[in-house]
Amino acid sequence: MAKRRKPNRNPDHGKGLLKRMAERPVSGKTRQDQPPEVYHLMNFEITWDVMPDPAVDALPKATRDRMEKIFPLMQKNAKKLVPELREMSARHPEVPCFRNWLINALRDGSQAERDEALSLCEQMFRDMPGYFFARTTLADLLLDRAKVDEAAALLFVPGHSISTLYPDRKVFHISEIRHWAYLSARAKILLGQPEVAKGYRDMLEELEPDSPAVQDLNDMLDGEKSEIMRMLANLRKFTVKAQERAEKRKERPKTKKPTNVPAQPASKPPAKPTSHPDQLDLFE
Repeated sequence: MAKRRKPNRNPDHGKGLLKRMAERPVSGKTRQDQPPEVYHLMNFEITWDVMPDPAVDALPKATRDRMEKIFPLMQKNAKKLVPELREMSARHPEVPCFRNWLINALRDGSQAERDEALSLCEQMFRDMPGYFFARTTLADLLLDRAKVDEAAALLFVPGHSISTLYPDRKVFHISEIRHWAYLSARAKILLGQPEVAKGYRDMLEELEPDSPAVQDLNDMLDGEKSEIMRMLANLRKFTVKAQERAEKRKERPKTKKPTNVPAQPASKPPAKPTSHPDQLDLFE
C-alpha cells in the first residue's frame, strides 16, 4: 500500500489511498472493504489523499477552517456564498480554488451571472494555465453553451496527454481525473463518438463505480438522456456542415456580372431631300 501523504486543509480534494497508474490496461487488486489498491493506467499516479497546496497552507487558520465549512455548503446552496467567495477570491488571488468556487456558484444564477462565470474562468485559465480546474471548468462552461469544439480543444490537445500538458506533475487527485474523464466522455458524445465516450466512462467506473458522474454518463449513453444527446450531436454535425458550406461559398472567386450599359437613343434618319423648290427660290 502506498504511503499516505501529509494532509493539508484544502477541501478541493478528498481523502483516501494513493493509487498508481502506469501505461497499461486498467487493472487492480480489490478488497471487500476498500477500492483496488493498485491501478495500471497511463503514466501518472492518482491519489485520494489530500494534495499538498503551499498557498492554502500559508492561509490563516481561521480562513482554512472556514474553507472546510464552505466546501459542503457549495453542494447545498452555493448562490448564498457568492458575496463571501467574491471577498475571499479578491483577498487571496494566489489561491485558485476560491475563484473556482465562485465560478461554480455563479454558473447556476442569472444569465448575467453565468456570463460573469465564463469571463472569470477565461481569465483564470489565462492567469493560471497550470491550475488543472481552470482548464476543465472552462471546458465545462463551454459545453453548457453548446460550444463543443471549443471545449474539445481544451480537453483533447493534439499530441498531448494529461502528463504532457502538466509535465511538472506526476500525481493527480481523483477529483481532477473524475472531472476530466466525465467532461471528455460528455464531449465525445456530443461530437458523435459514443464508443470513445464509453472508454472514458469505463475508466471512471473502474476508479469510482458508484460515482454520480458514472451514473450521469450511463444516462447519456444508454439511459433517459441518450436520445437528447444524439439529437444534440446531430444538430452540431448539421451546423458544422452548414458552416463549412458557407465558408466554401466565401472562398469561391466572384464572377463579374456584365454591367448594364444604358441604351443609346436611336439616331434620327437624315431628312430626305424634298422635291419642292426652296421658298427663297420662288422670289428669284
